[in-house]
Amino acid sequence: MTDDSQGRFVIELQGIDKRHLALVWQKMKDGEELAGAEVFIGRSLADHPQWFPFFDTIGLLGGDDTLPDGENPFAHVSMHVLLGSQIFHSKPKEAELFYRMRLRKGDDSHMVIHMMMEVFQRHLAWAVQHATPGGEASLDMSAYARTLRTLWPLKTDKVWQRLGYDHIPPLH
Repeated sequence: MTDDSQGRFVIELQGIDKRHLALVWQKMKDGEELAGAEVFIGRSLADHPQWFPFFDTIGLLGGDDTLPDGENPFAHVSMHVLLGSQIFHSKPKEAELFYRMRLRKGDDSHMVIHMMMEVFQRHLAWAVQHATPGGEASLDMSAYARTLRTLWPLKTDKVWQRLGYDHIPPLH
């Protein structure tokens, strides 16, 4: 995590590479089988058909990935991949359990990822707000896991209400 000149924090996600996303995207387009982490990366890409044209150029264009509407497909899909990795590797185990429990309740897999994204981003924001003067932040994964455990038995609308929404938000 670094601090930019305008007082905002920039969070650097490790292990998510545009070249790898581009490779998985090309495999999907060619109908090749995905294996291991490629499965949740591919699912993260497939959940966003509105960005398929962007995925065709991922890694080719340098600089900012922000679209005219303010969305950043790379950052958004990177969060999906991060959460997919938590589920796939069961780290924390509550991530996989939350995902499975929500699917059993009838929630769409994309919605479940967005629920988890809301929770994770809140814990990430808390860590940033409580960073040391040198900018070091520590994400409390136990607290994140407890939050997931608290939310998984709730009905879908109640989860979103707990997360501060009056209605189920549109997914993107």
